[in-house]
Amino acid sequence: MSSPSIARKFIPELTCPREFGLGGMIRDLSPAKPSTISRAPLSSLGQLDLLPTELLLITLGLLDFRSLSRISRVSLRGKEIVEALPAYKDMMEHAPEALTALGKTRLLQHHSALLLHQTLKSDKCISCFMFGGFLFLPTSERLCADCLYENIALRMTTPTIAKQCFGLTGKQLQRIPIMYSIPGTYNMWLEISRKRVYRLVSVKQAKQLAIEIHGSAENVASLMPSAPTAKMTERQFAIFKQFHEASLEPPDCDLSRLPRDEDVIVDDYCAMASIRFPFLTSTGADNGRVCRGCLFATERHARRRMPEMVMPEIVPPDVESSRAYIGLMLRLHSEEGFFQHIQTCCGVKYALRGE
Repeated sequence: MSSPSIARKFIPELTCPREFGLGGMIRDLSPAKPSTISRAPLSSLGQLDLLPTELLLITLGLLDFRSLSRISRVSLRGKEIVEALPAYKDMMEHAPEALTALGKTRLLQHHSALLLHQTLKSDKCISCFMFGGFLFLPTSERLCADCLYENIALRMTTPTIAKQCFGLTGKQLQRIPIMYSIPGTYNMWLEISRKRVYRLVSVKQAKQLAIEIHGSAENVASLMPSAPTAKMTERQFAIFKQFHEASLEPPDCDLSRLPRDEDVIVDDYCAMASIRFPFLTSTGADNGRVCRGCLFATERHARRRMPEMVMPEIVPPDVESSRAYIGLMLRLHSEEGFFQHIQTCCGVKYALRGE
């Protein structure tokens, strides 16, 4: 087997110091901190103390972080055992901002410590199966930026729209997490400013619930009118159609390399339900990195200076070239994935030469 043409020592030089277009999600949050006991604590955990330590840790792992926080405030014993939990230690050390985001959006109680820990230690986007550098708060799943923008099933919508679109009642909708948005400015290819709190649900979860309630995907599909009703605007009809057509199966491919439907309605709540999320490896946290070679290639393409011979490798048939190049520029890679990527990246030679 031939040795790699680009040595590992070039990884820092080929890593973009700035990540263009990836900072528009939830951000600038104070990290979660371990709880403190401000009063005389009880000496034990009550009946939980009857469990062997190993079984107690397994049991606590099934609880959510809100419950764990409460237990840690009950007694010194509770604080010690919670802080000894691997899921608690790793999340508090490597992803405390994600816990803050889950708390502020009122989703913290919906995910067990074990589930969050599993996501922290996985690296694959649940949509394209490439590296995902973001946590999708409603489901505690890992996503990449492109799937977050392109995959309709991963959008958020209001409970009102979800009920109308999928034939659900308010009581039924309470069976899935309802997120309370964090006011602020978000930017994912399009800047949006949301100054008030919105109640939002995941389109994917709402559609899954509808299939469960109505008995089949076919029954849910029959709820979609063939044309706008008297009480429905053209935009509402288009949104409903998008949500009904959204596949619940992962595409298992880079969506930036597929032709884009130009009729897709702009996402009103894009980036409002996600936050940067590291990948925890045996050697530490991996936040992912953007390739400087891809940035150089994109800039050269914009100046019409990329060789024609490399175009077929980068731009698939029927895909707009700018879309394919931007997809490259915004793609995060794990450390090992980055090393493999730079071996074949057509822009690496330009980045190393500073062209």
